[in-house]
Order: sequence, then structure tokens, then C-alpha cells
Amino acid sequence: MKLWWIAIISLKMRGTDFTRRFGERLRVLRNARGMSQEQLAAAAGLHRTHVSLIERNHRSVRLESLERLARALRVDPSELIPGYRNRRRSPTTQHHPDLEKLQSLFPYIREYQSLASKHGIGDIFQDNGGKLLQTLLILNMQGLGCREGNDCRDADGNEYELKSVNLLLTKGVSTHHHLNPTILKKYRAVKAWYFSFYEGIELVEMWRVETTKLEPWLKKNEQKWHRSGGKDINNPKIAVNFVREVGKRVY
Repeated sequence: MKLWWIAIISLKMRGTDFTRRFGERLRVLRNARGMSQEQLAAAAGLHRTHVSLIERNHRSVRLESLERLARALRVDPSELIPGYRNRRRSPTTQHHPDLEKLQSLFPYIREYQSLASKHGIGDIFQDNGGKLLQTLLILNMQGLGCREGNDCRDADGNEYELKSVNLLLTKGVSTHHHLNPTILKKYRAVKAWYFSFYEGIELVEMWRVETTKLEPWLKKNEQKWHRSGGKDINNPKIAVNFVREVGKRVY
């Protein structure tokens, strides 16, 4: 039996107010994604009235409906279980407190993107500012804005390189427009790299790749720099499929 099924049964057996808390959780996640009850119901294959009754604590949720709602919201079913995620999360994976604030703002960001798209601007997060913020909050890292690149540091002082890519536009992750031994040394010094894959402004995957796994790519470009007589390499890409092959998915 799936763990989140056991969690639901356990909560109900203990006589908790599971239905009310589930309805509140469903409403928060729906609003965070900028969806109306009609949109969520259509995506989940349910009637709008059914969704409304669940959110207003007038109807309990069935396991089949929970799975449908989770798929429609693009979350794991456990995300909908009140308190379950917090109980199973270890301190090292605690999200930053500002993540909930970011999620509450996202419906308005989607409206902004919709307006920008009408004027031919496909990505309001161009140059990684908003994407970097989202990544930092999910990983609970401290950004190092005073340094070149999208570096960050964890609570233990380990540093990481952050990269992002819009999969709707390209399948290669940009690195540096003037790659040379100085930048390569910086790349080798970090503990690991985090790659955030987006579809437009929506984060769909995040991968952690240990720096040692990237050594073949680093060495190849180092040799290319020497063969060119010391000419900087303009933005060599790291293939998305390569990241998926050698990395560990963390989101």
C-alpha cells in the first residue's frame, strides 16, 4: 500500500478533522497555481460542484479523486495530505520560509507572463532572475550576488553552481560566454551543480550533478581552449540529456 494511503487511513482513524484540512490544502494549492475550480475540475475529470464541496468541507475525498486532483495540480499525492509532508521531511531538506510567499505570488506572475506573451515576450524570467530566486528558495540556499555567476552556498558553507534552461526553446544548458581556465577553475571548485529545467516560466525538473561527473565536459573544453591558442570559448552548452543521465533528480 502506498505510504500516503496509510497516512490518510491513520489520520481518519485518529478522528482528526482531515476533511476540513484537506479542503483548505486543496484550495491553497489551486490558488497558488492560478486555477479556478472549473479549471481544476476539468483537468481532474471531476465536476466543479464536487471540487467546491471538497474545498468547503461538505464532502470527503476518495482515494481515486485525490490521485486525480494531484495529477491535475502536478504534485505528488502526499502534497495534498495535511501535515504529511512536514512529518516525513528531514531538516536538511527544509524549504525556505519564503517559498510559501512565492507560491502565493505565482498566480499574478502567470498573469504578467500572459500579458507579456501578447507582446511577443516569451519569458519574463529572461536572464534567470526569477528562476534563480525560485531555485534558491526550494533548495534553501543563500545566493552569492557579489560573485560572478549564479553561485550559492548551503548552511555548511559548501558552494554550488546554478543553471537553468527553458526546454521549450533549447535542449542545451548555457554556461559562460567567455569560458577559459579561470572560469573552469571556478566551476571545478564547487561541490555540485543544480540544473533547473523549465517549460516557459514553469519549473518541471531540477537535477543535482556532482562536479566530478562533469569533469569530462570540463576537460574537453579546457583542451579546446589550449588548442585555440588561448581564445575564450563562447558559451559551450551542456546537453539536457547528459544532465539527466549523470544527475540525480531532486524536484
